[in-house]
Amino acid sequence: MKAIIVVLTAVALAVAFVPVAAAGDPAIICKSDSTDKCSGRKYCCYPSGMSQSDGDKYCKKLGCKRGGTSSCPTAANVSSCGTRDKK
Repeated sequence: MKAIIVVLTAVALAVAFVPVAAAGDPAIICKSDSTDKCSGRKYCCYPSGMSQSDGDKYCKKLGCKRGGTSSCPTAANVSSCGTRDKK
């Protein structure tokens, strides 16, 4: 019984800390009609220290037309503008 409690406690702690470890910089999802530096990009990433409102303004200046919010993807095949500018 003690082994089950230890395992369940370990699983609960792991689940509690996974979102913190997996969280990245915030991002705005750009619509397909975005322009300028965000033209053809799916995400506009901004620094995690910015508020969402400031992030919206930052991405709007780069030409991103907001379609929603997300965390900034780290996959190599995802295009983004902003702090992680890549095609």
